[in-house]
Amino acid sequence: MTKKLIAAFAASTCLTACLLAPAMAQEITTLDEISVTANRGETEAARAGATVEIVTREDLQEAGDARLVDYLATLPGLSVTTAGGIGNATTLRIRGAGGAYFSVLIDGIDVNDPSASQNSFNFGSLTTADIGRVEVLKGAQSALYGSEAIAGVISISTNQATEMGLSRNYALEYGSYNTRRFSLNQSYMGARGTYAVTLSHVRTDGWSSADEKDGNTEADGHEGTRLSFTGVYDLTDSVTVGGAAFWQKTETEYDEYGSGPMDGSPDERNRATSYGVRGFVKVEGDVLAQEFSAQFYQIDRESWGTDNWGSSYYPNLGTRKALAYGASMDLSPNVMLAFGGDATREGYRADDFYVESDIIGAYAETRWAALRNFDVVASVRRDEHSVFGGETTGRLAMAWRPKEDITVRASAGTGFRTPSLYELYDLTYGNSSLTPETSRSFDLGIEKRFDAGFAKATLFRMEITDLIDWIGGGYVQVPGTSDMQGLELSGGWALNESLRLQGSYTWTEASDAAGDRLDRVPRNDLVLRLSADLSDELNSNLSVRHVSDHLDRGTPLPDYTLVDLSVAYGISDRSEVYLRVVNLLDEQYQTVRGYGQSDRALYVGIRGSF
Repeated sequence: MTKKLIAAFAASTCLTACLLAPAMAQEITTLDEISVTANRGETEAARAGATVEIVTREDLQEAGDARLVDYLATLPGLSVTTAGGIGNATTLRIRGAGGAYFSVLIDGIDVNDPSASQNSFNFGSLTTADIGRVEVLKGAQSALYGSEAIAGVISISTNQATEMGLSRNYALEYGSYNTRRFSLNQSYMGARGTYAVTLSHVRTDGWSSADEKDGNTEADGHEGTRLSFTGVYDLTDSVTVGGAAFWQKTETEYDEYGSGPMDGSPDERNRATSYGVRGFVKVEGDVLAQEFSAQFYQIDRESWGTDNWGSSYYPNLGTRKALAYGASMDLSPNVMLAFGGDATREGYRADDFYVESDIIGAYAETRWAALRNFDVVASVRRDEHSVFGGETTGRLAMAWRPKEDITVRASAGTGFRTPSLYELYDLTYGNSSLTPETSRSFDLGIEKRFDAGFAKATLFRMEITDLIDWIGGGYVQVPGTSDMQGLELSGGWALNESLRLQGSYTWTEASDAAGDRLDRVPRNDLVLRLSADLSDELNSNLSVRHVSDHLDRGTPLPDYTLVDLSVAYGISDRSEVYLRVVNLLDEQYQTVRGYGQSDRALYVGIRGSF
């Protein structure tokens, strides 16, 4: 299969001549100043009225993390728990809310798993190999994105062409736990369009998911292959067509949770094959800009294991089909209107059992530049669910710039989450009496920019009513309001021409309706990162993360401090070698009780272009 994928990657070269006109000079937008998730359409980040964290390809390469989630966990307001190494069940949290409370889009494709116990995305197998940019939008976004956007939206873009003509990039890595990684990327930018295709592969023997300090020595390995593609072509000056697609196959060994003996025996594995495709047509008129799109996503998972009841086999299939329409127009020089709608069908199959649900939504958003330095955004959405009926949500946000280098942001919104098909209908654990969760979200922040850096502070609060939780061997509705509130601080400073310091601190207080603290939400999360250009060819990156005061199963987990180091040396204008050390201090820690994390690990690699 891998040989066929490499052949397909090489064959894509013909697109350069077949689809695109000869390259010609053109202006390229600086994406760092644009937020495409905060509102419907592109908006300058300083005018978005929402808290958005932006991660670039350069950020990921400088840090050197293998999994995307490990970098995201260093952002303010984000934390991660994982039951073992790469490929194992991994949950990212935004302001204390788990994966069921935010949407994950990859090149516009919704990749939340419709067959998972809760409709969410498992970040455990997603590496940084084909990631070009990430936008993390925090706060209630159901008014724009519907269900599963209570805590925000994560929009991930894969590698894109960044310069005119043909570009090819590669990366090779080997390291601890017999880990091997490689990736190949080819992209092209011409006068009328662009395309990019990336092939990546990772294989590792891993370590025991069940913590080694408890006597578990059997390693749990992982293998994954991913192929992604994006393309855009201007048919005319006003009509653009494009699309994106990916295919991923993974196989991961894991150790049972709860019901089994947690003996680290090699009898549990999970195999998953997923793919997604999205196509769109954009029409730019004199008054109205429109986009029509369609997408399809499928994930086919199989799990084998042994527990107290003997051997088990669980096949699951999740599908999603969606159609969407969006439009925007300027009502006046200071007022923009965006509106649209979408229709989604999700399906869940387990053995011969199959269920599905439909949801149709329509939204409208107005952006008003009330003053030269003051912007207001108001959004409203109505969803009709085939099981639960209608739900209306709204959002109001503002951005005020009292000075050119200061931005004050505030937002308030409502949200909802419909129970997943598994939560409702699973033959063993489902509860058909569940109803949607609803939420209210507020945040207030200020950002100050300096010639050499920035400083940012944000207060946030999220209230979720009728929370759905796992209690007593099944999913039940918890009456009352659970809340998550806290403070995010972040900043960065260029100490001199060669040294850059960044840092963030998040304090989160998360509790259920009874006032008991929620599991796996750290109260304190501190990150410091120092980047140094030691010479024209040599640069390094040192990161320190300290997590304290977090619980699992209602009791405290030990605090921990992680130190990671990466060093890169340019051996030519087109390539560099690098070294990265994970868990430099060999910290022994857990984010999920009973599951261990990597010991000190060393990786070496080479990356470049040709």
